[in-house]
Amino acid sequence: MNDMWISDPKVSEAMTTEYGQVDESTPLVEVIKLMLQKSWEEVLVVDKSHNLVGLVTKEHLVSRIANGYGQHLPIKEIACLDLITTKPEEDLSKARDVMRRYNIGRLPVIGDKGNMLGILTAKDVCNGFSTKLERQGEQLYSVMENIVEAIQVVDCAGIVSFWNSGAEKLFGIKAADIMGKKLGDYLPGDLPLKAVATSQPFRNIMGELREGVFVVRHAVPVVTPNGQTIGAVCTTVDVTQMKSLMDKLEQANNRLKNLERLMVSKEDPQDFLFYTVDDKTQKVLAQAKRVGSTDATVMIQGQSGTGKELLANIICHNSKRAKKALIEVNCSAIPEALFESEMFGYESGAFTGGDRSGKPGKFEMANGGTIFLDEVGELPLDMQAKLLRVIQERRFYRVGGTKPIEVDVRLIAATNRDISMLVSEGKFREDLFYRLNVVKLEIPSLENRKCDILGLVDKFLRKLSRVYEKDNIMVEQDVMELFVNYDWPGNVRQLQNMLENIVILMEGDSISIESLSDVGVLDLLHGKKGIPEVAPENPEVEAIDRNLDLLMEKREREVINKALRQCSNNKASAAKLLGIPRSTLYYKIRTLKIEEDSLILNRSLT
Repeated sequence: MNDMWISDPKVSEAMTTEYGQVDESTPLVEVIKLMLQKSWEEVLVVDKSHNLVGLVTKEHLVSRIANGYGQHLPIKEIACLDLITTKPEEDLSKARDVMRRYNIGRLPVIGDKGNMLGILTAKDVCNGFSTKLERQGEQLYSVMENIVEAIQVVDCAGIVSFWNSGAEKLFGIKAADIMGKKLGDYLPGDLPLKAVATSQPFRNIMGELREGVFVVRHAVPVVTPNGQTIGAVCTTVDVTQMKSLMDKLEQANNRLKNLERLMVSKEDPQDFLFYTVDDKTQKVLAQAKRVGSTDATVMIQGQSGTGKELLANIICHNSKRAKKALIEVNCSAIPEALFESEMFGYESGAFTGGDRSGKPGKFEMANGGTIFLDEVGELPLDMQAKLLRVIQERRFYRVGGTKPIEVDVRLIAATNRDISMLVSEGKFREDLFYRLNVVKLEIPSLENRKCDILGLVDKFLRKLSRVYEKDNIMVEQDVMELFVNYDWPGNVRQLQNMLENIVILMEGDSISIESLSDVGVLDLLHGKKGIPEVAPENPEVEAIDRNLDLLMEKREREVINKALRQCSNNKASAAKLLGIPRSTLYYKIRTLKIEEDSLILNRSLT
């Protein structure tokens, strides 16, 4: 057992506080009588101040009497005066080592002030370690019994030596029924038996314990320092709920993809169509089509929402594998415990005697086709190692399987992170990076291809019009100016989501500044951000600044009101007269509450 688990007991926990003690002047004959009456094996000899001066054992005393020492001599004459002592706070193991080194059977225990506290014998040492081990064993048993995971322990013959309450619940077998019996009689070929037979660990093994119950298991052999396997320990975690949530997420993603397909217009029969009129982006599309005709591995880089998945579809559509499966994997969404089973599949019931066929993994499903590894930069290092092994060998084993499965797949990876930077930081394997980065395609952000915004807005609105059963939705010019001038940190996906939000919440069939304000996106498109207030150093300066702001607002309101009156409240004409975009005029009207002022003014004039 690990030394870190069992802390070393102290001398004070093992020493004897009941011991023989006599004055240094006590005659030998009286000492003999006391030792016989009280069954002392030794006595400590002290002076008148009760300070320790020596020690006499029963064997030593008998030997001296036999050699002719007078029975009336004081005990000090034959006592061992050169004593080795110990402290109560000393580690028991160190005190034991001292006793072994000097071949002595007892150590007086002395306090800081030289006072006698007890005596430590060889028997006390043995009892001290035994008590500590027993206490630690009880603690360990309590911990293992209360762990949620199922814990099984077997010896080298497969006999069950521990079976906690978690194992009772998960396997449906009471500890009282299986303890001391062969595990194979209840669960033939179970994982701990494999660990004993092979002396190899099994980690993150997923299986279907019984129909609808999915588990992740870890089994490790218990090996002595000389290399002998004496048993195995296995832990099993029920991940049925996690698996169910992942399945629901996959179903939701499929429904979303089906909805996106419904949004495709007759003019755009391919749901992976990547719209762009930008020269640099068109060059990337051309490169994607050219590389599509090969089997080269492609790394697609670009910010979130730029269309990496669409570009992967274009590569696949232009390949000789176009009619085969395209399996998409979001690497950031797979829990580490389920990675192997999701990617490589599992043999159902492999560890419980079942013979069902199990479930294929993503690589097996993509055989002959293409596998798209999205967000590959989010993979932990140990997952990267497993992925690299499959890429290199082009074969793998299902979890719990013994037959290798060979696959022929084309790899496309995508990430919004700088993989080369991750490599330099030790967060991404360099050998995997070179395997994936055979051909690199980088999609420009929407901020750098603003010429695409008009066409993308038109494309998305035509689809949204059909999905939400609205007439052809129009966009006013000042709104389009806001769209073009905005930076779109979420890129094309943000544009599409915002348009869908607007179409769902808007009234009518025309997107205006008022529409944007009603659905709460106008401030965002204006780039308006909250600015934290800073306490002024000079109150007089603050008053001047506030008065100046008020004067400027008042003057601005007067100028805009005058322009609106001259143009009979025609906002487009007023904006032209003022020499500002209509979007700016609408923004000023709303923030300065000018329409209310104009209404009051018009009433006063009439």
